[in-house]
Amino acid sequence: MKKSIIYFFAACLLLTACDDYLNIIPKDKFIPTTLEDYENMLNDIECCSFGDYFTDMMTDNVFIPEAAPSGLWTKQKLSSKKIYTFDNECYPESEIDQMWSQSYRRIFYYNSVINDIMGAKGDESRKKSVRAEALLFRAGEHLNLVNLYAKHYNPETAGEDPGVPLVLVADINAKHRRSTVKEVYDQIIADLTEAIPDLPETSPATTKFRGCKAGGYALLSRAYLFMGEYGKALENANAALNKYSTLVDMNQYSVKIPGPFPYVPGAPLGWTTIPDGQYHPESIVARHFLRPFGLGMDVCASAELSALFNNNDMRWTLYYANGWPPAPPYNYWNTYGVKIYLRGDYYNNFLSTPEVYLIRAECNARSNKLQEALDDINLLRRNRITPAAYSVLKLSDFPTGEDVLKSVLDERRRELAFTGMRHIDLKRLNLDPRFSKEVKHTAEGHEYVLPPNSPKYVRQIWPAASKFNPDWELNPTE
Repeated sequence: MKKSIIYFFAACLLLTACDDYLNIIPKDKFIPTTLEDYENMLNDIECCSFGDYFTDMMTDNVFIPEAAPSGLWTKQKLSSKKIYTFDNECYPESEIDQMWSQSYRRIFYYNSVINDIMGAKGDESRKKSVRAEALLFRAGEHLNLVNLYAKHYNPETAGEDPGVPLVLVADINAKHRRSTVKEVYDQIIADLTEAIPDLPETSPATTKFRGCKAGGYALLSRAYLFMGEYGKALENANAALNKYSTLVDMNQYSVKIPGPFPYVPGAPLGWTTIPDGQYHPESIVARHFLRPFGLGMDVCASAELSALFNNNDMRWTLYYANGWPPAPPYNYWNTYGVKIYLRGDYYNNFLSTPEVYLIRAECNARSNKLQEALDDINLLRRNRITPAAYSVLKLSDFPTGEDVLKSVLDERRRELAFTGMRHIDLKRLNLDPRFSKEVKHTAEGHEYVLPPNSPKYVRQIWPAASKFNPDWELNPTE
């Protein structure tokens, strides 16, 4: 048993004044010896969060009104304002970059399990299963990190493009280099390929925070989609949906009135009867953002995103509102023609069936299997659109196959808005001239432009970590 294995308790704090190379440091420590000890690492609240909702701030999905009395601009932290205005040096050393710090802390948990659980006391098959879950989760963290702190995967340059540190050992004092984008993706694929045979068939009945085979296939499908390996993405999407394919009719859900804060005037508040992500039937493997509501109550849907919805779409009804509070004193719809994002349930931002259907639809559309693509989009829409307004999309509705693909991508944007996915989608679609685009934001009287493939899509390495690694190549800022 390695003495470097340290169990991070949920109460531990991230300290920025430390000398480990990734700038993660434990407050307390515990030496695991049994299967249950390692399994409890995966059950810890630290491992129930995932991703960084602030990545959405730089996308074409977000609009932040400035005019009083909306208060949405003035309530933003400086780092949020920098992200919104496309400044990729958004976190100083003194402020925690949650994506970097929390992701690598969770990777430390998973490495503790991966490296040493097989030497612990307990059933051998169960130890393999728990280790496989840790491999799945480590792959997810590395996939998020490489897509935020590095260029998007390009097969022609991925072998040279600086990626992120691949952390494969549970040792906070280990020295790491910036692996290439290709090396990171190779490790992600290797972790998932190794994990899938030993993953449990289903998540435990009590929670979906734990891993399962469908989750392994779903994440592998996502990784291959990002790589542009559409055949392999399709193969794994099919494998995931063969294991778990549940979709839920959102017409059964409603907005809670008066909601959890009855002392706030006006109704509805945007909190819904949709179940928590860990219990939601569409969840394959669940996670929350570090702050469970993400950007809820902080930003509006952009005019462009708003135009993709109508009042017959239950996602528009349940996740967005005219104002906050929804009654006076402020109504964004009347003023700007947009709605404030108010998704208030503890939703899942990791692996869910709608994303897998959308991956399959995109892959089929790209390989000219247009009817198969529309079949999946129609299935998803039937569970999102009010029955009176729902109609089946037919091939005759689309002049070309490219129009079908565009429809699939629009549906993906609607479904996955504010889950942290749009930033990655913009990066990958910018590599295709048919779908590349400028993103524009206005703040404090200035227009900020993010051109396709701009270096500003890539967040700078957190200075609190890079200062201990002067050999790391920093990301360009212009």
